Amino acid sequence: MADISWLVLLAGSSLVVIGFAAAQLFHKYRFPDYFILMALGLLLGSGLLPLGGVDPREAVGTIAPALRSVALAFILFEGGLVLHVRGMGKVWGMSIVHTGVAMALAILGMVLFATSFLGLGLTAAVIIALAFCGPSASIDMSMLSQLKVSDRTRFTIVMEGVMGNVVAAVLVLLLVRVPGATATMSTWMLYIAYLVATVNVAYGVGRVWVHLVGGPQPRRFSFMTSVALAVGLYAIADGLLGGNGWIAAFVFGLVIGHHGVLKTRKSAHSGAPGERGLQEFHGELVFLLRTFFFLYLGLRVQVTGITILAVVGALAFIGVFYASRWPSTAILTKVWRLPTRDSRILHSTVARGMTDTVLILFAIQVGVIPPAEEALVTNLLFLVILVAALTSALLVFRAERLALREPAPSAGKAKASPGGLPRDLDRAMSEFLADPLVQRGEFD
Repeated sequence: MADISWLVLLAGSSLVVIGFAAAQLFHKYRFPDYFILMALGLLLGSGLLPLGGVDPREAVGTIAPALRSVALAFILFEGGLVLHVRGMGKVWGMSIVHTGVAMALAILGMVLFATSFLGLGLTAAVIIALAFCGPSASIDMSMLSQLKVSDRTRFTIVMEGVMGNVVAAVLVLLLVRVPGATATMSTWMLYIAYLVATVNVAYGVGRVWVHLVGGPQPRRFSFMTSVALAVGLYAIADGLLGGNGWIAAFVFGLVIGHHGVLKTRKSAHSGAPGERGLQEFHGELVFLLRTFFFLYLGLRVQVTGITILAVVGALAFIGVFYASRWPSTAILTKVWRLPTRDSRILHSTVARGMTDTVLILFAIQVGVIPPAEEALVTNLLFLVILVAALTSALLVFRAERLALREPAPSAGKAKASPGGLPRDLDRAMSEFLADPLVQRGEFD
């Protein structure tokens, strides 16, 4: 058999270069990079390109499980890391209400539609609904970076995206890992014992790590090593502690985030080692994971296999995303006295991203979504990611255009509004939004 290692190296390097080019288009023109990656996956999987007999699906599929575990560990670790909300109790509470109501309505609507219209089984419908329950904060924040919205609106979108990622990952993994209804009492007791042990191990490692890297100045490479520890804890808990890697990564991130040891104290000058380099590592890792999984999703889809049922299902899901945000957005607008522009934009954020892709592909891989439903679910995932991003961009653009036609409220009136927040909350919120992890908008 001929040595094809050079083909593997060439394919890997080409993938990174294409991902880099797509990312540059995204930053310059706001054209979603994953559109290009999914389109490339479609092309590679179509059989139209002469690949010398190499099956790209098989080649990529061999490394998918390992990268899936890294992605899940990273999503949950980062969710815990970003959820440092000290000093923002009132804002945090309202964000929870908004997020909880919107996600609950979205899950209910998707489950009902998937089972009654798409003909999916209850398990597959619940998995899809949980995976799609929250918007992609990274996609939404990339659009909002050029718009004028209040810190409260930005904070709500960030927290909704982060909490949506965490809730989706935790619930999907629970559904996959928790013993079934027919399990014996001893099975349940063993599962609970493993769960408790996982939490204790992750908490203990987190406290030790805080002690080692905490201090007035963060240590060099501490963020990179923290990610490695999160992945290591995920591996240990998944392999030795009953498949609870997800909770290990999340608890470790919560401990690190609560103590703020990885929070950048001040910006490092360009080219300096240390803090800036550690934050850059975060962006590079997300870039690689996004590039792989969106390409992998495109590889799994055949254009000729996309049915009318999948198209109608994707459009209906996006309608559910939009409708489910209406009640909680109206409540938030009234309580916080949000400007009309902010209210419309908050209602328009329906895009979905990498977390949804990883979770649904994971459920397909482990067999929770049966093979008979695999093609429909994969096509549905592909179409939802594609159309939801376009819909969100159009809705945000429309909200911005309508806002330009309306007179802006006076600054004095806005400050005197009974829905306004105390200055200490505004300051805490501004500090949260200044965190590089949040500003980069790459945690999904």
